[in-house]
Amino acid sequence: MLDKKAKTSNTGTLEEIRQKLQDHQYVLMICGPTCTGKSRAAISLAASLDTHVISVDSMQVYKGMDIGTDKVSSGKIRQYMIDLFEPDCQVSAVQFRQICRDIMQKEFFAKQRIPILVGGSGLYIRAVLDKLDFAPSQNTTIREQIREGIKKEGLQKYYQQLKKIDPAYSKKIGPNDCRRIIRGLEVYRISGKPYSGFQKSWQKRESAYNTIFIGLSMDRACLYRQIDARVCTMFDRGLVDEVQSLMQKGYGESYPLRQATGYKEVVRFLQGSLSLEACKQLVQRNTRRLAKKQMTWFRADPRIHWIRADNYDNILCLNEKILEVIGEHIDAGG
Repeated sequence: MLDKKAKTSNTGTLEEIRQKLQDHQYVLMICGPTCTGKSRAAISLAASLDTHVISVDSMQVYKGMDIGTDKVSSGKIRQYMIDLFEPDCQVSAVQFRQICRDIMQKEFFAKQRIPILVGGSGLYIRAVLDKLDFAPSQNTTIREQIREGIKKEGLQKYYQQLKKIDPAYSKKIGPNDCRRIIRGLEVYRISGKPYSGFQKSWQKRESAYNTIFIGLSMDRACLYRQIDARVCTMFDRGLVDEVQSLMQKGYGESYPLRQATGYKEVVRFLQGSLSLEACKQLVQRNTRRLAKKQMTWFRADPRIHWIRADNYDNILCLNEKILEVIGEHIDAGG
């Protein structure tokens, strides 16, 4: 635990930083690719700032998916948005946003606490923190009506309809992209608004809160070693047994088990299409690919203050650096 009266570089004492964060209702977001130590850093920071943590992870919301999602013990620090749903429930980004924002308001702002969010799910992070317009969910009835029309009258007629109501989107997708033509027409019929209008809000990167984004990164070779080691540890801790238990409960065909890295590969092993060693190697490879995709997503966001986590010998030193960056952001009027 850091001394609350100790100076944090030139940005004031820990208590002064905490007070400023609280007074101006700042939100702290610890993000970055998998295996950079985000959760442990967030928990350490929460202990320093006398607050709690909100997980922004698309898979940690599911019960029983513990080892493969690397849920960590947090002691007295409470972690919200973990173990909320059974794996047979597919939680959308919109649902996630509503639940998370309610928690931020009721459990943090209303109680004079600083929300510390942590995660690597870029879509969900933006859903929670940014001013975004989400296109309406799929409507089976409307989709079927459009599909039947296309069968009878041809795709080109419906592409021409899309060009009239949403010229911007129609230029992006082309006249033979049946799936996207259907989606564009569906969105307009449900909402009365062009699909391209919903997409524009995603380009703005406009925060809904007074947010400070902290990104943790690592040297690629170091990160890949961390990933390979973590995967081995997960298997040693019983990842196969965890997945087998979920399958025995009837969740083998559920969305999370079919989508989550570490779970979808073990499902294949248990079904006999992979050896155990091939399964481990595939999880390692897919996790490395996931980290690369996450890094690409986050690098595109200019709001993120990046810190090389592998430059610090322990979590306390990393914590001090994070607090220094936070203090500098506040002092700069960010």
